[in-house]
Amino acid sequence: MLNRQQTLACVLLAVLLATLSLPWMTAQGAATPSNAGDSARVILQQYADAWKGHQELTVDGALVLAFWVRGGQGGTYNLTPSQMPGTTIREGSPAQYDIGFEVDIEFLRRLDRGEMGALTAMGQAQSTDPIPLNPKLGELFSARPDASLLFQRVAFHFWNRDWPEIVPFGEGAARQVHGGNAAVLVYDQEFRSAWYQLKPGMHINADPGDQSNDFPQLIVVTRGRVNALLDGRERVASEGQAIFIPAGMAHEFWAAAGQYGELVWTAFGKGA
Repeated sequence: MLNRQQTLACVLLAVLLATLSLPWMTAQGAATPSNAGDSARVILQQYADAWKGHQELTVDGALVLAFWVRGGQGGTYNLTPSQMPGTTIREGSPAQYDIGFEVDIEFLRRLDRGEMGALTAMGQAQSTDPIPLNPKLGELFSARPDASLLFQRVAFHFWNRDWPEIVPFGEGAARQVHGGNAAVLVYDQEFRSAWYQLKPGMHINADPGDQSNDFPQLIVVTRGRVNALLDGRERVASEGQAIFIPAGMAHEFWAAAGQYGELVWTAFGKGA
C-alpha cells in the first residue's frame, strides 16, 4: 500500500495483464467507447465533451491540460477544462501547461474502452517504475499547495465519461503494484482506496520500506484467504473479515502455494 511519500512521488513525478473488460453501460447518459481505430484527437474530444467538472469539480481560472500521444494517429493536444464541456481540443503543445499526460495511442484506446482506470494506469510503488499513463505537472502548478489533490481530482473526473462515474477493477483492469495486482478506486482528500488481487506467490509490501504508514488503513478480504504479518504476528485473513491497521503498524500480505485472495484497501485520515 502506498505511503504518503510514494504517493506524492507517483502523483507529482518528482514531486496513482490480460484484458478483461467489464460490460459497458448502455443506459441513457452512459459513455460510449470509441471504435478501435479512432485517432487521439477524436478520443480526447469525447472526454472533453463529457467533462464532469461542473458536477463534481469546479475548475476556476485557465487551468491548461496537455496531451502527448505517441504512435500513429497520435499527436500533441491541449485544452482548458474551465471552458468544458463544449471546448474544442487544440493541436500543439501549449507554451505553458498545468497538468499533462503522455501515453501511447493503443493504451489511450484501452482507457477509452473502459478497460482500466487512469489512476490505476499511473500507479507506482517507486517513482522509477514504468507506467502506461505518464503524468506531467507544470512548474507553476507543482508549486501550488493543493497540487496533489487537484491533480488526483482532475485525473479522475477527466478520464471518466460515465455519470455516475464507473471505475473498473478486476484482474484485467489492474497492474502489479507493491507485489499484488492493484486497481485504484478513488483517491481524494484524506482518503484512498484500491482493489488488490493476490495470486499464489504474490507478496504485498515485501519491501520493509513499504510496511508501515503514518495513517490508519482498513483491509477488507472479499474473496479467498491470504497470509498476513501484522506487527510481527502472523495471521490468516479470510473472506468476510476486515482488518483495521493503526497508523505506524507494520503489515504485509502474501498468498502461498494454493492460496488466492482479493482485498479492498482503504486509507483515511490525516496523511492519507
